[in-house]
Amino acid sequence: MKKRLLAIVLCMAMVIGTFAGCGKKEEAPPEPAAEGEGEAEASAPAEGDKDGSYKIGLSVLNSSGQFFISIIEAAKAEIADLGGELMVNDAQDSSETQIAGIENFIQSGVDGIIVCPVDSEALKPVIKEAKEQGIAVVCLTATVEGYDAYIGADEYTLGYTQGAAVGKWIAEKWGTEETIKAATLNYDLMESVIQRKRGIMEGVQEFASNVEFVADATAADQSEGMTNTENFLQANPDLRVVCGVSDGAALGAFEAFKSNQMTDPEQYIIAGVDATDEALKQISAGTIYQFTVDQNPSGTGKQLVDTCVAVIRGEDFEKDYVQDLVAVTPENISDYVK
Repeated sequence: MKKRLLAIVLCMAMVIGTFAGCGKKEEAPPEPAAEGEGEAEASAPAEGDKDGSYKIGLSVLNSSGQFFISIIEAAKAEIADLGGELMVNDAQDSSETQIAGIENFIQSGVDGIIVCPVDSEALKPVIKEAKEQGIAVVCLTATVEGYDAYIGADEYTLGYTQGAAVGKWIAEKWGTEETIKAATLNYDLMESVIQRKRGIMEGVQEFASNVEFVADATAADQSEGMTNTENFLQANPDLRVVCGVSDGAALGAFEAFKSNQMTDPEQYIIAGVDATDEALKQISAGTIYQFTVDQNPSGTGKQLVDTCVAVIRGEDFEKDYVQDLVAVTPENISDYVK
């Protein structure tokens, strides 16, 4: 009997000890983390964020104009810094080509699209398709229905900034009595750029009402600008001023004047828009290329990518960013070329 009681007591003691151990279990010390493991976990992106390796499609009107060349180069550099990829579509001034390019972007799984529309109405269906697939859309110079963000300058103001600078120079240097013959190199293929040309003409004539615009032609690049200006000069050998809606077109006019030995900056004026490196170089050299408008294409290329990435990430961004514009002239060229 004593043996049975002793056995029962021992069993009860073991049970009590087991429960007591569960209540006061001592944790083993943590194993040391593998080298670098803690840092990687701390720096991991937040849920839903990406690491910056975005794929973005950029569609421009054409890749032959210096403005768009600068945009593309700056955009490529910025996306490379972010570890991403940039696909480029040269629309070649064709809505059909641009639509096909954007469809290719969508099929390639881009995170965002940056587009300078050839025709905003024509792009509405393909941009709608992009938005339905959650793709960010950033527009340059003109908007398309459904866009997320826009960067550009008011087209009329862009032209007026150039025209006013030219008109003031003419009034000061040549007076307002003698008729001065002028021509424009347009890009009337885009409705928005028609407003730029109107701004140029009205800006010139506001300050120099004696200027008569006698010729006009479309020029997408330097080659077309040169050919058309040669035609202007054959029909109007007393032409003294050519105002282009872009530096690319205006630089073609500059070459045409040079080939006709019309190189005196006191007698002739060539003016453009975009403040490209070549335009700034010619203004700095004291040539007849005397005016352009700074809308900072390199800075714009970077800003387009940064804005697109902000849209993709769901960060804050300015939906409609209107650029500041500055007329670049012989008087302030030292601010641009050192």
